[in-house]
Amino acid sequence: MAMRRGMLVALVFVSLGVLSSAQRVAVLIQSGVGVPPQAMRELRSYTCYRVSLYSGMEVIPDTEVRRIQHELGIYLGTYIPDDGVRRLLVQLGADYLLIVRVVQWESEWDLSLERAVLVSGVGLLDPALARFLGPLGLLSTLDRKSRVSIFVRLYSHEGLIYANLVSMEDGSLLWILSDPLKAARRAVDMALREVWQAL
Repeated sequence: MAMRRGMLVALVFVSLGVLSSAQRVAVLIQSGVGVPPQAMRELRSYTCYRVSLYSGMEVIPDTEVRRIQHELGIYLGTYIPDDGVRRLLVQLGADYLLIVRVVQWESEWDLSLERAVLVSGVGLLDPALARFLGPLGLLSTLDRKSRVSIFVRLYSHEGLIYANLVSMEDGSLLWILSDPLKAARRAVDMALREVWQAL
């Protein structure tokens, strides 16, 4: 019985040692273009969750990184000073800093000339069918294009160790439901796979 209790205590101490030495990654999401606030909030939450999943590390969320950044008076924008990164990592108790910056966020409507010609041709051949199609025919000539680009940088205490630009389009089956947030999530997933494979 005493032997079992001793082994259990030793196991607890070993587990605590492993947990205390586990690596931590701080995540900061930025936007260099106009991104809707709700989409930005969702992207922050999604990115932190996926970083945890891909890296297996403890994640320090964006809100905490921003708070410490403000306290230290460090601005991490397009240019990022190595000394500022080191100070931030030390203050956060993190091993890595992952910065995801949205540099392109497009969602625009465009006219598909091929479909417009097809709908016009159908209308000329059969006026009854043209009346039936009506607004649906006009709507079918429109395309919605969603494209997002993110610039990903990973820093350690030694400085920048990884950087990449990832662009993604949302290729929904229903073109009208094309969404830049879906494209952004796919870009984050692709970037994170590449980041952790590079380490």
